[in-house]
Amino acid sequence: MHQATAASDTAAPALGPAAAAALRDSLIAQAVAELRPNIQKHGGDCELVRIEGNTVHVKLTGSCVGCVLASVTIQGVQGRLMSKLGFPIRVVAAE
Repeated sequence: MHQATAASDTAAPALGPAAAAALRDSLIAQAVAELRPNIQKHGGDCELVRIEGNTVHVKLTGSCVGCVLASVTIQGVQGRLMSKLGFPIRVVAAE
């Protein structure tokens, strides 16, 4: 008679590469959406343009355009994403 171990009963199945990328992309989109209201309070906005591996391209609009603190906003988005995802991610301004 075969007895299953407790670890195998509770272990989640490993995600394939496509599913892992889709989950990562979803978490990134959710984190950017959560940040937008704070940016919008100051007359700006942040739009997720694309994700290429661990590089996230965002477009700042509104009062963020030309603002001397736009790089600080990008760094804030990057920090939020890294804390949410648990691994390094790079956020860059899309052109």
